[in-house]
Amino acid sequence: MASVRCKLAHYLEDLEDMDLKKFKMHLEDYPPQKGCTALPRGQTEKADPVDLATLMIDFNGEQKAWGMAVWIFAAINRRDLCEKAKRDEPEWDTAHVSVVCREDSLEEEWMGLLGYLSRISICKKKKDYCKKYRNHVRSRFQCIKDRNARLGESVNLYKRYTRLRLIKEYPSQQEREQEFMAIGRTVAQMQDSPLSSMNLELLFEPEDPHSEPVHTVVFQGLAGIGKTILARKIMLDWASEKLYHDKFDYLFYIHCREVSLGTCRSLGDLMASCCPDPNPPLCKIMRKPARILFLMDGFDELQGAFDEYAEVLCADWQEVQRVDIVLSSLIRKKLLPEASLLITTRPVALEKLHHLLDRPRHVEILGFSEAKKKEYFFKYFSDEQQAWEAFRLIQENDVLFTMCFIPLVCWIVCTGLKQQMDSDKSLTQTSKTTTAVYIFFLSSLLQLQAGSQRQHVSANLRGLCSLAADGIWNQKILFEEGDLRNHGLQKADVSAFLRVNLFQKEVDCEKFYSFIHMTFQEFFAAMYYLLEEEEQWGTKNTPQSPCELPSRDVRVLLENYGKFEKGYLIFVVRFLFGLINQERTSYLEKKLSCKISQHIRLELLRWIEAQAKAPTLRMQPSQMELFYCLYEMQEADFVHRAMCHFPRMEISLSTRMDHVVSSFCIKNCPSVQFLSLRWLHNSPKEEEDEEEEEEAARHSNVDQCVIPGPHSASSHQVVNCYLTSSFCQGLFSVLSMKQNLTDLNLSDNPLGDAGVKILCEMLQNPGCNIQRLWLRRCHLSHRCCSHLAAALSGSLMLLELDLSHNALAHRGLRLLCAGLQCAFCPLEKLWLINCCLTSACCVDLAFVLTTSQSLTRLYVGENALGDSGVRMLCEKAKHPQCKLQKLGLVKVGLTSGCCLALSSVLSANQNLTHLYLRGNALGDTGVKLLCKGLLHPNCKLQLLELDNCSLSSHCCWDLSTLLTFNQSLRQLSLGSNDLGDLGVMLFCKVLRQQSCLLKSLQLCKMYFNYETIHALETLQEEKPELTIVFESPQ
Repeated sequence: MASVRCKLAHYLEDLEDMDLKKFKMHLEDYPPQKGCTALPRGQTEKADPVDLATLMIDFNGEQKAWGMAVWIFAAINRRDLCEKAKRDEPEWDTAHVSVVCREDSLEEEWMGLLGYLSRISICKKKKDYCKKYRNHVRSRFQCIKDRNARLGESVNLYKRYTRLRLIKEYPSQQEREQEFMAIGRTVAQMQDSPLSSMNLELLFEPEDPHSEPVHTVVFQGLAGIGKTILARKIMLDWASEKLYHDKFDYLFYIHCREVSLGTCRSLGDLMASCCPDPNPPLCKIMRKPARILFLMDGFDELQGAFDEYAEVLCADWQEVQRVDIVLSSLIRKKLLPEASLLITTRPVALEKLHHLLDRPRHVEILGFSEAKKKEYFFKYFSDEQQAWEAFRLIQENDVLFTMCFIPLVCWIVCTGLKQQMDSDKSLTQTSKTTTAVYIFFLSSLLQLQAGSQRQHVSANLRGLCSLAADGIWNQKILFEEGDLRNHGLQKADVSAFLRVNLFQKEVDCEKFYSFIHMTFQEFFAAMYYLLEEEEQWGTKNTPQSPCELPSRDVRVLLENYGKFEKGYLIFVVRFLFGLINQERTSYLEKKLSCKISQHIRLELLRWIEAQAKAPTLRMQPSQMELFYCLYEMQEADFVHRAMCHFPRMEISLSTRMDHVVSSFCIKNCPSVQFLSLRWLHNSPKEEEDEEEEEEAARHSNVDQCVIPGPHSASSHQVVNCYLTSSFCQGLFSVLSMKQNLTDLNLSDNPLGDAGVKILCEMLQNPGCNIQRLWLRRCHLSHRCCSHLAAALSGSLMLLELDLSHNALAHRGLRLLCAGLQCAFCPLEKLWLINCCLTSACCVDLAFVLTTSQSLTRLYVGENALGDSGVRMLCEKAKHPQCKLQKLGLVKVGLTSGCCLALSSVLSANQNLTHLYLRGNALGDTGVKLLCKGLLHPNCKLQLLELDNCSLSSHCCWDLSTLLTFNQSLRQLSLGSNDLGDLGVMLFCKVLRQQSCLLKSLQLCKMYFNYETIHALETLQEEKPELTIVFESPQ
């Protein structure tokens, strides 16, 4: 049992640097009325957690020191530590066993005492085994081996581990709003923000006291993001009594790669393999399954078809079964349902895992924040000067610094830089892409010599590549020595070729081997398609046993791209593009002593062209995935030729790397005409607004992006997705040079006023030919409207502008109208839906209607214009100089009071063809007034929307008269009104007349009796040119 001092020290070690400083401050200023002695600053200032715990006990004793810690934890807002310390508080009153000897009951007293001591002994044995198991776990997990470590070398996990950022996969509404409103903060601040962070202490705690307990947690994260080292740290923290000490008696670590074999075992066998001796007291451990946590690391590496064995699950922990069946039973809660699970997986396996789980908590590992990247560098380099030099170098390369949020990439970069430093070589600018980083790392490991060793290395490289490809195609991760021999590799050859343990022998599977990381297997598999046949290169590498190798035809690889269950081929193809870069090819041939073919370049170009023209491009692969492939290549001529096939680009971005990749490809795309950029955020999708016309629907569809719900197999997560002015500057400067680009959709992106300012500068560039610009929901205010006005008056190309769902208000609209009134402003279509406009804004808008020579379509729905505001618009809309053809007044607070003014516009303005009035309480009186204008000979209206306008059957006579005599109206929408069966039957009678020219009648969300429905159906049969939409009976 750990002493009070040790326990207290463990708590203090969990404090971050800033929290530890606050803790010391409270120790120095501890209130004397609480009965404890404050500690002098001179002694606390340089004290580490262990020294601090000692000082607290020396000054106040154990019990008071513990109480001080609990109080201060609460004071510095570390509720997790405060609550845990309260639960973990030792028993201060020493228990005494007193034996009162009386002559008449001496024997009875002795028997009672012996029974008491016996129970203590049993309890002690149990605690002794717990302690023994914890010591074993601590010994097993306290050290980690670097992937390039020499035999016997290891690193203390605590000294190397750098905290990873964890977020709940589905944040609460409040957290989403807080994060979304944090625009303007730096990326580093965003990453270090605690808004959506998840604390390891609270992984299994319910959201609130009324929620059900959490028994299953899923850690998801990219390859190399740190899932395994985090799992190992959890094991070590538990063994060191820093984590879950009061929640779980036993933690069992199951490495899915190591148990993913064809052997049959029971759950008890798996647990016993984790214990320090072959016969652990499993029966006693199983008595309290709720006190057991199984940590399954690497679910995506687990072999077996889980769906096939759903009916053969086991419920007995002693039953011997296939390992995948045992683990499937455990995951499905058929086996030890009271036990808790913590599962780590790549996102590609989430779909397979998701349907096995019952109410799991999903946590995503986002890797290092900006601050933690720096911390990792300083932990990796023991020399502080080297750490600074390496860190500053990587900071200069924005792309590589971004990639360093992945711990594996960070380690590769640090390893490569350290090797350069140790060999006294100057640090050159490190390469940009993942492929380049891997090439540099691998080549730095190969200290080749002349002569036969070069041929030997080349032969082994060929064997490694064929082994990797064979494993990819067969979804195989573990290899036996026989597999190595089949590919011409010997045990000694592997260690000789990969002297730095690149090919790692598994600890628990002595006869099985695996690549140290899945991405290395994917890298070597890509090389398999590039290495020329050995006969051509003059090497000899004959396998010792027959082995059917995968096809080397790259077309087979590309045809199967995206079809694999776990998506392994996606990264193989990315590496393939990266490896055919001509500079890298030459470098590899020199360093690895092999010949690399360039014949597949044409095949890759043809594949890109075929994918770009495929109708199902949004499925697999996406445009973004294709762009990643081209970015890996980093060869301008090839990328330029490939991007010629992308005149229309619709890209969804979620990371800074997506930004970089898309900018690179847009820059090299000479013929792009339509561009839609969408920054994904994990907030609920707003219901799409109905568009006022067919053309509006076209660009609205581009805006749509379906965000999966909380039970979906995957979801879009946020990593640095907020736009910075520097990024906007770079992107828009690229776009300004694209003379073919005419359509730009930036809706649903947090551009903000600063971003729009940069955009407007681009629009005024003489080389910019953008004609249609969509900026819906871009977090704009009145501050950007002066820049938009300058763009409207300065750009001769901009014809359509959508500013809907931005809080421009009256102040912003007035500035905007100044640009619209410019004689040279060519704008034809303007959307201002839900822009916080009021009736006061209509003065400026009305003036625009008579001064603009180009504006033909205006949509101002969902603004509080009211009758007075619309009357001002109508006054100017009657003017002969008004060119308005389509007017959208959806949900603007109208009543019958404005209908006389609207009627006068209909009778005076022969240009007006479309009028949208849905969602206004016009009533029957208002429609009667409208019909007067609609019946005027000058009225040319073709489409009228009156959905949800508080209409009843009383207006049907006026509408029937309209349908009889109006010769221009072709579309009428009357949905969501109470017209009644009699009113609709009257319509049917009028519509049968050949003089009625109506082509479309919308009667949605209204319910009629059988006779009315029959009449409508009969009318459709009699008059097929007329489309009637109504609710069919169930």
